[in-house]
Amino acid sequence: MSHSTHLYTPRRSWSPAWAALAALGLSAQAHAQPASQPGVQLFGLIEAAAGRFTSATGVNAQERATSRVSSGGLSTSHWGIRGQEDLGGGASALFELSSFMRNESGAAGRSDALPAPVNVAADPYFSRAAWVGLSHPDWGRVRVGNITSLLFLNSISSNALGDSTTFSPLNLLTFIGSPLSGGTGWANSVVYDSPTRAGLTGSVAYAASQNQGGPNTAVRAAYSAGAFSTSLAWQSVNRNPQTFADGTSANDTRAWQWAASYDFSPLKVYGHLGQIRNRGTASAPQSVVYKVWDLSLALPMGAGQWLAAYGARDTSDTVAPVPATVAGGNVSRKLLTVGYDHFLSRRTEVYLLLSRDQTETRTLPAPPTVIGASGTSFAVGIRHRF
Repeated sequence: MSHSTHLYTPRRSWSPAWAALAALGLSAQAHAQPASQPGVQLFGLIEAAAGRFTSATGVNAQERATSRVSSGGLSTSHWGIRGQEDLGGGASALFELSSFMRNESGAAGRSDALPAPVNVAADPYFSRAAWVGLSHPDWGRVRVGNITSLLFLNSISSNALGDSTTFSPLNLLTFIGSPLSGGTGWANSVVYDSPTRAGLTGSVAYAASQNQGGPNTAVRAAYSAGAFSTSLAWQSVNRNPQTFADGTSANDTRAWQWAASYDFSPLKVYGHLGQIRNRGTASAPQSVVYKVWDLSLALPMGAGQWLAAYGARDTSDTVAPVPATVAGGNVSRKLLTVGYDHFLSRRTEVYLLLSRDQTETRTLPAPPTVIGASGTSFAVGIRHRF
């Protein structure tokens, strides 16, 4: 899941500083920023990656990698329109409509419906974003509709692998096949973003239930000064099925995440520390705590950058055993990704990525035993922004 606009500045030569900027993935900036000038803007990103992939939700005891073409290695392909109208006095009206797409097949969305026991509907057409709002430089911004969750924004804005949900350890451990509910985008939501004051900004989100579970709430605060940036996000999800297909847990959850980054120029370092609490359901409450952390690096070199990331999720609480064929991660999951991202122009890049996934799962039948599994994914891809 990502947003991308023309945020690059063309240069005749490729400096380390320019390449370091790309390490942000630019996705978080565009998630938070509509068109800066009045009018309507068409934007998007097309990506194709070919390689061998294990399941993004985690390897299990019988997992085998498969060869395929994917529309999401470093980002998920998408397109959209956004607009801004000047209302006078500094105020503006804003909107955005954007949709995921699978360019390897031409289908919309990221995935089709997931059957029981998950029971997650397929992505609606504008499941990436569909909101309208008002903004003012002194008062901040209010948006209403389907909006990126603050926790996902916190993850991708301080991450060498940006918004990748295929190779970023942090995003895989937190959002894909994890105990977290809520996914990366919340429908039926209202979000307030404060103006920036002395490097500090904040956001508050509320997603109404509308007879679909919930409500959900979230807050985020971020601070930036020079080479240093940090942020903290917290959310509470009362299992809202209106969140989309990457939020597959059927349970209520609460989560927090602290992020920090520092640009040592040329090396930039990113880190996260967080927690997911699985609270079960009203009829079967529980309290299982998962700790999540990661460290990622981006090192500019030539017309590109080297990328590396490592992350882990584990719990010391008792978790229910599952069949050996179920994706791992109940007890622990560890991910390591390395690669190189090469920029052909300000909009087009090619990359090579390699990832190692390791899980430990408490399995059935009784007595429960812990089974380890591992798998390797790699891909060669191209990403183009427009």
